[in-house]
Amino acid sequence: MKKSDTTRAFGSDPYRIGITDVVSNYGLDAVQRRIEQLRITGLHYAATAIESELAIARVSESSVLLRRQSA
Repeated sequence: MKKSDTTRAFGSDPYRIGITDVVSNYGLDAVQRRIEQLRITGLHYAATAIESELAIARVSESSVLLRRQSA
């Protein structure tokens, strides 16, 4: 897995996997369900952080499918 391009922006561990890896492995629907679970339990900051990473990475269902097909 390649290093996340967004790691520096969030000051995380440099070996953290990227949101695109998570979406590729679990699917965008699962990530969106997790965001909703975080909001329901009051973890709004965590939900917003994941949404920000998705936006920065420009993750969409079509981009995930293209990555899977090219792998």
